Amino acid sequence: MKKVLAIDDSTVWRNFLQNLLEIKGYNVETAKDGLDGINKFFTFLPDVVIVDYVMPKLNGIHFTRFIRSFSFSKNVGIIMLTGADETVNKFWAKKSGVNYFLKKTLPQDELEKEILEFVNKPFAMEWSREIYKIHIEPYGELVDIIEESLKESTLVREIMSYSEFIYDERLVVNKLFELFSEVLNFKAMYMSICSLSEMRLYGFGENLASPEELHSFIENFTGIRYYSSVKAYFDGNRKIKDNFVIEIIYQKGEPVGFLVVEEPSSHEVVQHVLSIVNEPIGALIGLINDYNNLSSGKEIDEVTGLCNKTYFRTRLLNALDFVQRNNLPASLGKLTIKNLREISTKHGEEATNNLLKKIGNLFLEKFQEFSGRFSANEFVCIFIGEDIERAKLEIEECKKNVQKIAQSENIKIDFDCKVVEWHGETIGELIEKLT
Repeated sequence: MKKVLAIDDSTVWRNFLQNLLEIKGYNVETAKDGLDGINKFFTFLPDVVIVDYVMPKLNGIHFTRFIRSFSFSKNVGIIMLTGADETVNKFWAKKSGVNYFLKKTLPQDELEKEILEFVNKPFAMEWSREIYKIHIEPYGELVDIIEESLKESTLVREIMSYSEFIYDERLVVNKLFELFSEVLNFKAMYMSICSLSEMRLYGFGENLASPEELHSFIENFTGIRYYSSVKAYFDGNRKIKDNFVIEIIYQKGEPVGFLVVEEPSSHEVVQHVLSIVNEPIGALIGLINDYNNLSSGKEIDEVTGLCNKTYFRTRLLNALDFVQRNNLPASLGKLTIKNLREISTKHGEEATNNLLKKIGNLFLEKFQEFSGRFSANEFVCIFIGEDIERAKLEIEECKKNVQKIAQSENIKIDFDCKVVEWHGETIGELIEKLT
């Protein structure tokens, strides 16, 4: 049964929401203000939250921003309710993580319809070890929430300040280790930074595990096995100890690195801190990889032979400049392999890379220099001088050919395609339309 938390300082509105949802079979809990809502959230663990904007102690935006700072809440649906004379700053509200806004002044039948349609969507709380301690000991005072928010912003600001050193990867990793050594208590820490074709491993502490054991441990634990080479910048001669915490670092949903902490004094604290820093570290790794590609002049992805993301953006910029000067139509296409991790786990690194290489050859034959590998599972291409319908036909043809390649390798592949037309946007805006 889906769980819904309704937070409003008005008894009338709390009762209205509870009655509306319980009649439809939902499990409903209510809270009288933002602070009460925080505590109910971590004890009730709802799948959907309906929160008022203006409330005592903590308003709806502050509530949402705090909740969204925890990775386990990313798939929780949040509706914000606003009164007739309340103007929400849309920028801050959006950045806080609100999914949907509703005016309380809507006709009742329309309001009920909107709420029920939203709640019926596939939102869900993701249980994790990170939530356990807070579930047992929720926040009792507003000062606790403010302190937690200050800790988060301080950590994020400190990590992003390392972006001025992206030309020196080792220095950045050393600074991250020094930061974590001050914030956390542990025996050893390992970090990997991954590009599409390489994994770099770092280790800190005494009596470290061997790089080979760390690589094998990461692969077995995460199921990610499609990097073509591994470089290690530390020595060790033992296995990873059973007492550990691991965090996969993501950049826009793609794994770009890992953090492994051995023998932490508190698993819960380490898990919480690593969840807070996941996004800024992912952004930092993205900057490092871009800098490495540019500084080395590396244009080609080693696995597929296609242009890498860094240089594809340059090709796209030049192509759009050309079509603009010549008044030609242009589109951007993308083919995404949705189950690449499953393929890697089932068939192994060699078979996965062989599949990726054959898809890369297909794109090279068809689109030549106007194609690239945008992420681990995304292939992109530029259509110049063709209308959008023709571009869609060509990407569909690619899809059929990729299916044939997968069938010939006896690999079950799940993928989709998308084409967006250029209407004078910047390359960043065009790429954003494609995602």
